[in-house]
Amino acid sequence: MRTAIISDLHLGIASDEDVLRNPSIRRVLFEELVGAERLVLLGDAVELRTLPLGVSLERARPFFEELGEAIGGIEVILVPGNHDHRLAEPLLDRLSLAREPLGFEHEEQPQGPSALIDEWLGPGHLRIAYPGVWLREDVYATHGHYMDAHLAIPRLECIAAAAIARRLGQVPDQAGPGDYERVLRPLYGLAYGLAQAMRKRHRGTGLAERAREVLADPKRHRSLRARVARTAFPPAVAAVNALLGADFQADVSIKATTRNGVDAAAEMYSRLGLEGVHLITGHTHRPGPLPDEPEWTLPGGGRLHNTGNWIFFEALQPSGAPPHSYWPGTVTWLEGNEPPRRVQLLQDYSHAQLAELISRGSPATPR
Repeated sequence: MRTAIISDLHLGIASDEDVLRNPSIRRVLFEELVGAERLVLLGDAVELRTLPLGVSLERARPFFEELGEAIGGIEVILVPGNHDHRLAEPLLDRLSLAREPLGFEHEEQPQGPSALIDEWLGPGHLRIAYPGVWLREDVYATHGHYMDAHLAIPRLECIAAAAIARRLGQVPDQAGPGDYERVLRPLYGLAYGLAQAMRKRHRGTGLAERAREVLADPKRHRSLRARVARTAFPPAVAAVNALLGADFQADVSIKATTRNGVDAAAEMYSRLGLEGVHLITGHTHRPGPLPDEPEWTLPGGGRLHNTGNWIFFEALQPSGAPPHSYWPGTVTWLEGNEPPRRVQLLQDYSHAQLAELISRGSPATPR
């Protein structure tokens, strides 16, 4: 079955960094999807952590309505991630009531917010799968948010996960999805709950992203405040490590972040007991491996494939001509018995064009 996979759309995000809210970019994606027999939305399809639920969904609605018109009656599988984890809650509640353990793939019919998405898709048939979906005997796709238990980048969510794990117990060496949910599900519930209390929309990039930009790119940020922040950061990370018994790294450069993401995926893959399969993820926003990179190998002969993102975080986009490592616009295709392959659709857009799109909401046209 010819399957298209996209992740990290973050539709409806308050910062307007979701490039698919732009009609011209939606058309680029929909033209690529012609001929797909199945579409997988591999996590963080809708941003449910920056605005109340109703506002976020209404902002995402045009995409789903136009998507349904473009793809017709094919199957659409939505695999929730950490930013739209709320869509997995009915499934998780059902398993809890039945005292059934969480395995690698469970299916749920759309209800509540996901029922609205199903309605907007029109003829398309939506189903919810969590925490992942087997697309072939040798291909498993999951958003990848379980990596947060292993990432060494000191993001707030990873630090909070380390704190919970220290209190409730670490993810064991031989783990199941339920072990990861025990550590991470409380964080996602809190983030969703806080978003429901939002009274004011904040358009700008968040504090964490701005801090990361300052720390990762000293050539662009040379002010005294930036130099002080970079000097203070390693001792602060060391203090967090001492407090939590963690191993976070002070190097938050793009190169280190990419390597850490691959390592965390390999750790997750190994602890879950997967072996010899292609693992397709999103979450880190870093598509790959790119054509000029070696394969991302996993324990037991597996291969990692990241299907990238559709969001323009300027903190990860140094100015100049693309492509950059975290450039948005990637689709992963799974066809026949071939390995997954990636197509990057927005290489003809300049940095300035996408920056203008997210800052003003104006239409963007390829250069």
